[in-house]
Amino acid sequence: MMQWSKFIILLFCVFFMQFYLAEFLSINMIRPDFITIFVLYTAIKFGRFYGVIAGFILGLLTDLAGVGSYFGLSSLTYSISGYLAGYLKDQYNRLIPLYFHLSWVVIILFQFIIYSYVRYQYLFETDFILFLEKWVLTMGYTMGFILVLQLIIPFKVYYHVESS
Repeated sequence: MMQWSKFIILLFCVFFMQFYLAEFLSINMIRPDFITIFVLYTAIKFGRFYGVIAGFILGLLTDLAGVGSYFGLSSLTYSISGYLAGYLKDQYNRLIPLYFHLSWVVIILFQFIIYSYVRYQYLFETDFILFLEKWVLTMGYTMGFILVLQLIIPFKVYYHVESS
């Protein structure tokens, strides 16, 4: 079981890392989403409850910081991702590893398509190719960080982890 004080400190560390480190790593106004990575790892390690809590709190902080122009969008997408990824807790050896990895990739794709559709709705209606480009680039940049992190801390390490 994760201690709440440690969990809250981790949330704030990820929040500040998102806004200070992501600026330096941005390419053409496209930034990696460290919050998505944290929510994904938290949900897979500790389950749906912690995933949703982490997603909602970090999304709310992101919305309150005024980074996005649509209040509540980040809270919604991160919470959905945390909830869906929580289903993958302790599933690494139960599912074929290919299905396990495809599951979290589809969750990330789903999160970014929801976010991109709401955020770039004008592009969706006027220039669908540009909309797809924005979606693929924002999702791909974050996915690249997740894949590199998989080499360091793979999800199979979290199999049989103690949780609440």
